[in-house]
Amino acid sequence: MRAYGGISVVNALPSWYGSSMAIDLKVDVSIEPGKYKGDSSLIKEIVRFINEKYGINFDVKINSEIPQKSGLKGSSAVSVALLAEVSKKYDIQIDIPKMSAILSIKAGVSFTGALDDAISSYFGGISYTYNKGFEVIGKANPPKDIAILVLPQGNRPNFNPWAFRNYSTLFREFFRISLNDPLKAMRLNGIAVGEILGYSMNIVDELLRKGALAAGISGNGPSYFAVTKEGDEGPVIEVLNTMGKVIVTRAVTLEG
Repeated sequence: MRAYGGISVVNALPSWYGSSMAIDLKVDVSIEPGKYKGDSSLIKEIVRFINEKYGINFDVKINSEIPQKSGLKGSSAVSVALLAEVSKKYDIQIDIPKMSAILSIKAGVSFTGALDDAISSYFGGISYTYNKGFEVIGKANPPKDIAILVLPQGNRPNFNPWAFRNYSTLFREFFRISLNDPLKAMRLNGIAVGEILGYSMNIVDELLRKGALAAGISGNGPSYFAVTKEGDEGPVIEVLNTMGKVIVTRAVTLEG
């Protein structure tokens, strides 16, 4: 099955309210009889859960366009794609995004479960969730005619996730804004996350001056992103190119 990466609209760590936008970086997952031979703690947890509950064992093959540990929702994409493949192949009824969130916490790859990431990765579009209660508040299509620019970077530095909780009121306000103006919320969130995590924000200032509608840090870092109107990417790409190779992609609309 296929799922998608994403960029943050509102980080869920501070207030448990989260929002994510699916982008066209794909993950394809297939399974075959056997035992899982890899070392991913998340996949091991999913395989263990399916084996214990349904008596099924399988190996997993992944083809991903999403750089690992980049804040671009790769773990959620792998998780929902794998659960969807198991559900389809063995005709098992699973609440795929919710189970992805639960198993992501058990595997230690997410502090909140990242239900917002799982929803957008699985369905496309923009998700709105309350992760503490595994509650889906809503889904929406992304704004039309936008381009997504990503500067992927790996090797996320260590940080204290609970430091975000000091900003719960601020990020709850970002979430409220996101319900009507996701790009404004994305811009505010991207800047705030970068400041809290101590990233250099000069690059973000320059991206916004060059016409980006939103820019900042996705997830908990370390990747930078920018959103522009289609056709206005050039000046923003030039800024990002000074730091590394840029991925130009698009938002993914809701499926069905």
